[in-house]
Amino acid sequence: MASKKSRGRGWNKYIADYDKLRMFLRYISYGCYHKQYLAQHLGQSARSYEDNWARVRFFLPEDRLQAVRQGHREIHSLKGDSYHSAFNYLAQTYAIKSLTASAAFTILCLLQVFSDRAASEKDAGFLDETTLLQYELIPTDRPFPAQIEDISRSTLHRYLSDLTTQGLLERRQENGRYSYRLAPDLLDGLSTKEVSTLLAAIAFYRNISLLSVPGYFLEQSLLTQYPEASRGEIPCQFKHMTITRILDDNVLYGLAYCIVQHCAVHFTYRGKSISAVPLRLVTNFEAGRQYLLAIRKRRTVSRNFTIAQWYRIDFIQEVRPARVIREQPAVTPSERHALRLAFHYDSVQERKHLIYRIREHEPEAVICDAGNGTLHVTLEVVDELKLMPWLRTFYPVVRIEQDGPAHLSKRMKRDIEEALDHYGIRPTLP
Repeated sequence: MASKKSRGRGWNKYIADYDKLRMFLRYISYGCYHKQYLAQHLGQSARSYEDNWARVRFFLPEDRLQAVRQGHREIHSLKGDSYHSAFNYLAQTYAIKSLTASAAFTILCLLQVFSDRAASEKDAGFLDETTLLQYELIPTDRPFPAQIEDISRSTLHRYLSDLTTQGLLERRQENGRYSYRLAPDLLDGLSTKEVSTLLAAIAFYRNISLLSVPGYFLEQSLLTQYPEASRGEIPCQFKHMTITRILDDNVLYGLAYCIVQHCAVHFTYRGKSISAVPLRLVTNFEAGRQYLLAIRKRRTVSRNFTIAQWYRIDFIQEVRPARVIREQPAVTPSERHALRLAFHYDSVQERKHLIYRIREHEPEAVICDAGNGTLHVTLEVVDELKLMPWLRTFYPVVRIEQDGPAHLSKRMKRDIEEALDHYGIRPTLP
């Protein structure tokens, strides 16, 4: 029998921790994994799967969801078309995931106080924290709400600081005391042409920027303030603007902060704890992936950061800033090595098409035709795993030469077996 505490808590429809939900949403977006496989692969119960899917359905409109059946198994997926729409329906969950009802009520009361002050006084004088506490946050004769009876001076200061950071309030300091007033609305008084121009610029920025949330919220603010404005057509199309892009925004923001502040960072990567100095964030538009270039320690017990390493953003979790790095560490460049691949073809036309595709992606590749229906290709690479999205497009005519890395051959074999298994085919590959 469920405890009284669990019965009272109920089911939480809000997404509170994206680190726990990122991989679920990413796999769901692929559209080829059924419930039993995902629950086992992610170490979740079937009930957790249903709860997570219900959370997704709560925030996404029905026309963005789809479900297909393969036998007795139902596969849920997200329906996204970057050529049709790049609207980010999950962005709103970021705005409310850490906002409680009492905090929302308090913030609205504070904004009401400042708005009334600005409307009643021409100079919109500043209010200090002591005065705000005496206001009891409700400048009316209505009863004091129970939700904020115990608000403290420190809690009030935190809310005021958050509103100042967001640009809603102005703050000044006199004699060691802070005072605040409503900040001027930068979006007020825009003409129709200016609004349209801004919306077009935001649409472009939101699609090419590292983070997708800021452009989304600015666009929503403009449309709320100017509901008659038209967004028009997006000035360009982005092939790899996926519906799950926002899932990495928290991680990217944390890493970008560490880069700007010149500090080290701690994070979890594929289940391992990593300490590194982040250098830059890189987007691979061909693969549709984002990477972090960082300098890690040679060993866990080492004191200095010396080894350059690439990390996939979608596998990074629990980003935490560390100590400030005063001097740029000396970097040991990653060693380049040869990767030898073999491509099979059955006709002259297939041979020409293979050579074209290889040259298009790797123009410096050395190609040798063995004359027996096989092209031997040599590439100079640093990390062969970065080629995996490209190599998958050649399955099953590509293989690793015998002297190639064993881990890459196993990875390619596992990819093929996994793909066939989802279609009910279970071959024994050599």
